[in-house]
Amino acid sequence: MEADRFPEIRSLCDVVEPHLSGARLLSYQASSLTQPGDNYGSVLLAIHAQLQRPEGGMFEKQLVAKLPPTDPKYWQFFQPERTCPTEIAVYKVLAPALTTLQDEAGIPVESQFKGFPRYFGSRVSLVPSSGRVDQNAVLVLENVRQSGFLPGRRLVPFDLPHTLLALRSMAQFHALPLALRLLKPEVFRDQVQPFFRKFDWHAAAPEWKKVMKAETLEDVRRATNDNSELVARVAELADEFFEFLAADPDRPDGPFTSIIHCDFWINNLMFSYEPSGTPNGLKIIDFQTAQYDSVVHDIISFLLSSVDTAILEIHFEHMLSAYYEAFECCLRRVGAKLETHTYEAFREEVKRVAYIQVPHAIFMTRFILADGAPSEAEESRPLPDVLKSPGSERIAHKLSQILNLAQKFEILH
Repeated sequence: MEADRFPEIRSLCDVVEPHLSGARLLSYQASSLTQPGDNYGSVLLAIHAQLQRPEGGMFEKQLVAKLPPTDPKYWQFFQPERTCPTEIAVYKVLAPALTTLQDEAGIPVESQFKGFPRYFGSRVSLVPSSGRVDQNAVLVLENVRQSGFLPGRRLVPFDLPHTLLALRSMAQFHALPLALRLLKPEVFRDQVQPFFRKFDWHAAAPEWKKVMKAETLEDVRRATNDNSELVARVAELADEFFEFLAADPDRPDGPFTSIIHCDFWINNLMFSYEPSGTPNGLKIIDFQTAQYDSVVHDIISFLLSSVDTAILEIHFEHMLSAYYEAFECCLRRVGAKLETHTYEAFREEVKRVAYIQVPHAIFMTRFILADGAPSEAEESRPLPDVLKSPGSERIAHKLSQILNLAQKFEILH
């Protein structure tokens, strides 16, 4: 273990061995999984583990370890005391409950939802009885790259095949927790929902919020040739978005209220491919900000931030239909009643909710289309300083496209 380069994972064997079918962890080597600036909210390490089977044979396994940020500034902003337990609960609580739901519905294993990487253990602290997240928190997952899954490239928006596969996987991810709520309300209420309360991920750093809004409005001015009406509307939407994040934590149940990802974009999706290059599988990662709310938040923020604009302009209605068909099919397969989950009700939900994700997509554009990863020196600067770098022409062009699409499809209101 190169302890001088990466944070030490103390007692890693205690975390992973209960998930190794009797095997023992003998040693491991760690290397960085991301470039500086690709993931501020955590430290991601590739783990090359040497293991011993119960009968004595040796083998190796590729894993990923996710640790909270080491910089106190990033700790304050990303709030690991909330995000770590939530992400762990996706793998430790939610995923097994959804597997049981599908098993009981008679769905063959090969036809079940496969969007979660395999879980290899976690903790929030070295103190077993502690529920408080500290620097020794860790989540260990399979390294899905070893199974042929490749991450999206943030500067390359998705084409139609990638988009449709992502939407169908998203629909299953949304539909199964909703079905759990409908079919096993006590399990959902007592065991699952407490981990996914409303979360304002800007609450601990209001000064960063101000900088983000101000710099984004400058980008919008550039993108719209200083269209004062549109700039003012985006400013209003930004305020509404921040108010939405800080709203009442107890969200009302609705026909399209479920566990949502809240950060469903290019960097958090990993695809497998057929020999022809067609995407045929998807793993969803990075559930730190997952919470309980309308599924439309994930749909619209994903489409506006991560999909090729020309394709979205042509296929927007088809994409919504593809999502709904997969959503309805998943509910039906596990035996959930569908009286209130009609396509007409879904479109009304889109109309009601979609506008709030326009500023989210606009904010995300500065990160997605950044000119490059910051240097190590830049990475140690406060987040507001990092954000103040001037927006590029590429960012201005994308913002113009987002606003045009929002107007064309009557998302802005």
